[in-house]
Amino acid sequence: MRSTLFVLSVLVALPLRAQQSPPRDSLAAHDTLESVVVRAVRAGGASPTSQTVLSRATIERTYVGQDAPLALLGATGITAASDAGAFSGYSSIRLRGVDQTRLAISVDGVPLNDPEDQVLYFSNVPDFMNSMHSVRVQRGVGSSAFGTAAFAGSIDFESLPLLTTPRFAEGQLTGGSWGTQRVSVEGATGAVGRFAAYGRVSGQETAGYRAHSGNTAQSGFVSAGYFRERDALKFTGFAGRSQMQLAYYAASEAELAVEPRTNPMSPDETDDFRQELASLQYTRVLRPGATLTTTAYRNSAGGWFDVDVGEPTLWRFNLDHVWYGVLSTLSWEGDGYTVAAGAHGSRYARDHFLNIKPDVTTRVYDNTGHKQEQSAFVKGSLTRGALDWHADLQVRRAAFRYAPSEGTTFGTPRVDWIFVNPKVGVTWRAASAVELFASLGQAGREPTRSDMFAGADDLDDAAAAELLPLTQVKPERLTDLELGARWRRGAVQGSLNAFAMAFRNEIAPIGAISVTGSQLRRNVDRSSRLGVEGEFAWQASRSLLLTANGMLMRARIAEYEDEAAGVTYRDVRPVLSPAVLANAQAAWQARESLELSLSLRHVGDSPLANDGNDALVTPAFTLADLGAAWQQGNTTLRVQVQNLFDAVAYASGYTDGTDRYFFPVATRTVLATLALRF
Repeated sequence: MRSTLFVLSVLVALPLRAQQSPPRDSLAAHDTLESVVVRAVRAGGASPTSQTVLSRATIERTYVGQDAPLALLGATGITAASDAGAFSGYSSIRLRGVDQTRLAISVDGVPLNDPEDQVLYFSNVPDFMNSMHSVRVQRGVGSSAFGTAAFAGSIDFESLPLLTTPRFAEGQLTGGSWGTQRVSVEGATGAVGRFAAYGRVSGQETAGYRAHSGNTAQSGFVSAGYFRERDALKFTGFAGRSQMQLAYYAASEAELAVEPRTNPMSPDETDDFRQELASLQYTRVLRPGATLTTTAYRNSAGGWFDVDVGEPTLWRFNLDHVWYGVLSTLSWEGDGYTVAAGAHGSRYARDHFLNIKPDVTTRVYDNTGHKQEQSAFVKGSLTRGALDWHADLQVRRAAFRYAPSEGTTFGTPRVDWIFVNPKVGVTWRAASAVELFASLGQAGREPTRSDMFAGADDLDDAAAAELLPLTQVKPERLTDLELGARWRRGAVQGSLNAFAMAFRNEIAPIGAISVTGSQLRRNVDRSSRLGVEGEFAWQASRSLLLTANGMLMRARIAEYEDEAAGVTYRDVRPVLSPAVLANAQAAWQARESLELSLSLRHVGDSPLANDGNDALVTPAFTLADLGAAWQQGNTTLRVQVQNLFDAVAYASGYTDGTDRYFFPVATRTVLATLALRF
């Protein structure tokens, strides 16, 4: 279905009944110490920002173990794709049509964007959402945090709080279409004196919707804390390993017409990656209303992927990184004001080397990218009558250094960036149930390594002559204006938000990918995104909840030059930025033990090139999902039927300038999860 109308829209499904809170003992007050970093970097519910918070109850309604981007489908402004077509694979997420390299992603305040690529490879951390308490999707520049700039928005994950999560143990079994299987065991101790802990281990596999796009993965998550009256010490860690058959090349329209599950990559093109994170957080209450917290973290990942580059043998690309950082926040509140200040420093190095199979010991090249970052922010709010005034300032430095392979003659290129990111805003409580807000902010962001290297994994002397100095790709800058309203009256609540995003030197995708699968991008001088977002929820009756959200956006690149063709296009839509997104859901508590839900998602057509050619787009599509959850005692059976009506849909793609290449969405998919809690 093709639509040009604005469709008011879905928030995430809210629980039909209030979840019963666990009893709070004297230690439970320390929940504020666990979440102090999250609260310091997350914008609060009354802040002048456009955001959606997904509760654990909301996550559980549709979660069956899928990668996090796919689990977040349905939130306002979000599109997501998996190259395998369903459940897992190299999955990606976009917000307001902007790709995930420009979204700040964190867990408990710790940044997760890889400093070189500025993405999180969610495939490395399978079943991640199973251990999350909430997810906040903030749209626009928003509130300052740690790590890469929240350029077009941020996704903040919060793990299960230890002291307010009651003691439990649970096993989950998932099975369904495309050979998908998952087993997960998790449990929490609850508060045991001053100690509390949580842990999970998971294993899963799938054959993938597309031909030979399977994945076998394992993961674990653990957190443990020691809590005193004014102190808290908490360890959080996760690890994952994923072994996949590669599918990051799209299939042509002609191939898909013959076989919808076509994967042009060879079954021999596979990968094997692992990732680990460990963080230790110490929190101290300095005095009533004032809290200091410091977190040290270590993030590491490594592995290889084999690619057929047209030679008689496969090329094995190897990556291995280690990343250390320390962040600290000081927050305090008084009569009518709150203030938070934070600082962050990190050091990162990633080795890149190549073997040509069957020889996996000789390195054809061996280079290393080094990245350092230091940042600090201070922000606060002041309440005067019905007005809350907000101000926020971040200063961030990032520096990249490239250590090339032996035998090159161009030295050690380096580049240094400094960004000053101010934001101001105001919230007006116009009535007891109505808030109006406005905010204006700026953010700057450096290019990724792939942007600077035009997708290359190594620079030899010939490539260096063309691509150096590293300053050829300019950092991009965004000015973002947000205007909105939130209201709640009885059983109805909603929000409406208008945004105007003006970019300078946007590092925009050009509609092609490199041999290793990364999107190719380059600067465009001026571009913009103007739009309206809405969210609506109505508790129509005790047993029926209706929710909806939507986005209508006009995205434009003022001038784009196709260097290969020597043609300049003006006022064109940017790649993979749909003008219309809409979601709706009905959740019905049919019986005390049975909940049914029906979800609809509409995505408008999306350009594959920056040339204004309406023929080179992904077609618009509408999908329906049906869910059912049956609970009897400690046993829950949850069934998801995705793409209920077997619609043809393409979540993403690219073009060679003539033909369209698509990543298909799986046809009707049935997944069932049996959970036993004891």
